[in-house]
Amino acid sequence: MNKSFQQIFVTILSVVIVVLLVFYGYRPISYDLSVGSVANRDIYAQRSFIDTYQTEYEAVIARNSVSPIFIRSEELSEQSITNVELFYSIVREARYHRLNMYGVIADDWEQTLAQMHAQLASEFTNVPSDETIDTFITMSLSSFNFIEDKSISMAEIIMIDNVNSDLLNLAIDSRIDSFCENYAEFASYSEAIRNVLSCLLTPNSVFDSDATDEAGENAYLTAINAPITVDKGTKIISSGDVVTEHMYQCLVDLELVRSDTTDLLILGRIAAYIIILSIVAVVYFVRKESDRFPDMRIFYMVIITFIIPILASVYLSEFSALIIVTLFFTSIVSTYLGTRDGIILSIIETLMMWPLYNFDSEYIFVSVVGIVITGSIAGKKNRSYTSAGLIIFPALACVLSVISYNAIFAVSLQGYIETSVWTGVSAVLSIIMAIGVMPLVELVSKVVSPVKLIELSQPGNPLLKRLFLEAPGTYSHSMMVASLADAAADAIGADSLFCRVVSYFHDIGKLENPNFFTENQADGYNPHNDLPVMESVSIITAHTRDGVKLARKHHLPESFVRIIEEHHGTTYPGYFYYKACKEAEEQGLPAPDINEFKYQGRIPSSKESAVVMIADTAEAAIRSNKLSDVEEIEKLVRRLIKDKIDQDQLINSGLSFDDLEKIVASFKQVYAGTLHERIAYPK
Repeated sequence: MNKSFQQIFVTILSVVIVVLLVFYGYRPISYDLSVGSVANRDIYAQRSFIDTYQTEYEAVIARNSVSPIFIRSEELSEQSITNVELFYSIVREARYHRLNMYGVIADDWEQTLAQMHAQLASEFTNVPSDETIDTFITMSLSSFNFIEDKSISMAEIIMIDNVNSDLLNLAIDSRIDSFCENYAEFASYSEAIRNVLSCLLTPNSVFDSDATDEAGENAYLTAINAPITVDKGTKIISSGDVVTEHMYQCLVDLELVRSDTTDLLILGRIAAYIIILSIVAVVYFVRKESDRFPDMRIFYMVIITFIIPILASVYLSEFSALIIVTLFFTSIVSTYLGTRDGIILSIIETLMMWPLYNFDSEYIFVSVVGIVITGSIAGKKNRSYTSAGLIIFPALACVLSVISYNAIFAVSLQGYIETSVWTGVSAVLSIIMAIGVMPLVELVSKVVSPVKLIELSQPGNPLLKRLFLEAPGTYSHSMMVASLADAAADAIGADSLFCRVVSYFHDIGKLENPNFFTENQADGYNPHNDLPVMESVSIITAHTRDGVKLARKHHLPESFVRIIEEHHGTTYPGYFYYKACKEAEEQGLPAPDINEFKYQGRIPSSKESAVVMIADTAEAAIRSNKLSDVEEIEKLVRRLIKDKIDQDQLINSGLSFDDLEKIVASFKQVYAGTLHERIAYPK
């Protein structure tokens, strides 16, 4: 089966498994209850939720509690002012007919007065008192004109505001008081003015039903948008309670009363949530240029260790929201794939498990802290970590994060102790289990950990012992390549420990024919002188193929096998090619096909593989040319790197030109330390 197809199929299958696990663990227990039935047990909220019944109840109360809204009526305001103006106009007309041309009361005055009263009664519902009317009729014309003007002004000022029946009298009193204060000489007419305004002004405030309804709706929406939440652990129903509509709605909100349709809805939500997170993980890996999983066993290892914590959380989450089992996955993936992969994948896994912990924010906070610390320690490449440090520091970080989080919410002492114990114990056990599983992971997936690298680097390793005894020149060459590769990898941020140890084994294929390689020809005899060129080429280029076979026979990690296969890429041994070209020229034949001379390997697929290739080529060339000047060494290394670039050997390595400059500088530093002069000791 095609590897890409396998990865796609397994990824889809894994997403389905995770969806089903999270759905199974998240789906709450269903109760067969209805309104009016009697509960036979206490029921608590398994998560915080919005109480839709109480929220709706409070919203309806808020809508119905809105005070009626009254607005100013321009029409009523104008009518009141017109009434005052009309009153003074009628009185003025009567005053005009009160006296005859001789300045005495006219004979028909009584008739005119009666007509005035009749007109006032027909025009106004409330007519000012007779005493008020007599005051206005008998006062001087100048006083009447002044009082009329001020009365109309006061009416206009009062009607500018929105006044109801209660405010109207207060407004009139306020205006009269101001009039008396400002015009003391006319204060005697204040009661007459008050009587006119009180009788002729009407409230201009009218009820606005549309505005009142809108305010009520706004109050309703405000209450709905600030819902009432019930905290996790709150008792919803006590044993023996008769289920009310409110209680039943709470059960519905918690999805504790549901049908098959409700289960499908929950499954759909969980599936959408998990699929989105899965897409994020896939995008993260797809964007990587080189193949992150050269062997499907590594891919299966990641998938299996990813699912195990989710499966555990399905059953453990009911005990506490602070059981941090993700660190099991973090420890393994960070160890074998690196810190970045471990942290990012673990955070994605934590988010996938979040529904199992009822979306508890404390769980996310503590988990992320633990993941970052664990990934940073387990993913160290430059030196091995101790198991004790990997266990203690993440657990301590998780406990401190719990304490700091709870300090914000002023949790009780018992709460501190309980959460700290759950967190610390679960973190310790998760990492201990990961460390215990690592040997099995290495056996099955053929990946390599820093601890395994240290073990492989020991001189007592059977292959290294053979190399030392049977091919001492190759052994010496490999040790120098290891020093160069270690320094170069450290300079560019690659896995320096891995580069050093794999360099010890990169030429183990030469054990099949050690004497056919110049570094092992101590007696000066070169067997290639007695062989045809193509046979020599076959022996030389076979050492990568032989190395792969030998590595697999001795169960070396798959990453070692890959470096052994790639450390010559698809280059060719130049010495023999030029020798063949010379022979062909002497015989008058065309130049041989260069492809027949190439190594049958693959070009480097990682920075580490490219570093070993460059270090191997540089060490062999420098040793062959017996160079001792650091500047000459630098020039040679630059020519060799350019040659690799020209032959497209580094296009899949991920190395940048800046990395190559750092590699050259690191090689110079190594040779500067190796070739330094020593003082002459006396004989």
